[in-house]
Amino acid sequence: MGSEQELDLAHGLPVTQDDIAALRRLRAEVPSWLLLDWRKLHAMIPDQCLRDRPIANDRWQPFSLE
Repeated sequence: MGSEQELDLAHGLPVTQDDIAALRRLRAEVPSWLLLDWRKLHAMIPDQCLRDRPIANDRWQPFSLE
């Protein structure tokens, strides 16, 4: 491992400063998947997966873990 790399102790992978900057930029620019409407999430998941484990739909009631 070169001196320009750091060790990511959580994953044991070498991480460069460019990697860290890219991750920070993505976190700022890309919305969380938790904020997606269920219809958009549904469109991203292959049909076979939806048959095995359905995701939310309009009939489900919102809830809170608080």
